[in-house]
Amino acid sequence: MLVRMSTLNVSRFVAIVLWSSLCLGQEVHVSQGNGVVILSVAAQKPYHLMSGEERLPTLSVECTQKGKKTAHLLMFLPGGTLAGDLEADAKGGPRTFTMTIGGTKQITAWVGYGDTVTFSYFAKTDAERLKFIQSVLNAGKVSIEFKPFLSGASTTSVFDLSKLRDAMDKSPECAATK
Repeated sequence: MLVRMSTLNVSRFVAIVLWSSLCLGQEVHVSQGNGVVILSVAAQKPYHLMSGEERLPTLSVECTQKGKKTAHLLMFLPGGTLAGDLEADAKGGPRTFTMTIGGTKQITAWVGYGDTVTFSYFAKTDAERLKFIQSVLNAGKVSIEFKPFLSGASTTSVFDLSKLRDAMDKSPECAATK
């Protein structure tokens, strides 16, 4: 009887610990360079291509500090090539994604960033970009809808950004986001 109760208590404890870790937000991966920090959060679950391969999108904030000036980029890496206008992507042309931020759907503009599988949120100034990044962080969870090449359908990735603000607060390169 005592063993049975002990096993039941251990099972409950493990369930509570696992549930608590899921509720705390997704882990933030930090990459640092000279005056640059990139803070990345993976989507909550991968999507599947027609071939059965899994891809896991990432949402990242890149903060750069040069002297007293800072710059910020919000980047989306869908995990592979997207269906659509590949020529425009290669030339850095804009692409739109539907995002849900704070429960509100909105069309957002993005441009290719260095390759055809990385996109940066498009804003005319760093102040506009920073304001958008702050709205994303304040939402806690955001989603991005996109259509992967070779998947056959649109997919939506959800990102829990609840730990991202704390990670940004610890990085001097991200000082302007405070």
